[in-house]
Amino acid sequence: MPTRRSLGTAVALSGILGSTLVLAPAASATPAGCGDLSKGSLCVKGGKIGSTGTYTWRVRYVRHQGNEITVRLGSQRKDSRITAWPLWFGSKKTRHGVAELRRRHEINRDECIRGVMEYRKNTYYTKWRCP
Repeated sequence: MPTRRSLGTAVALSGILGSTLVLAPAASATPAGCGDLSKGSLCVKGGKIGSTGTYTWRVRYVRHQGNEITVRLGSQRKDSRITAWPLWFGSKKTRHGVAELRRRHEINRDECIRGVMEYRKNTYYTKWRCP
């Protein structure tokens, strides 16, 4: 019976993750690692896609219009089996429309990465950067 319980838990968890990803708006495509949002752009840069190692990843939000805001920035990884929860780098208030945070973390050669931003209980993503 433990197998059945594990399978049930996995199915329930994928339903929750799937609904979360469907509700979260993705940024439209721009050059690799970036995405356009309605009032700005979100990018993830750095690292080395396609190689296993620990690299510095930079997530940057540039606000094109409106007042200064505080955003939560991070990244998210996936491989062919699972999409990980976002790894939050921290929160930062835009200054002259820009908020950027960096963090070193590992990536495996077969993983993809994308930038993540949270603002007012909404989560925004860049497109995946994959090997």
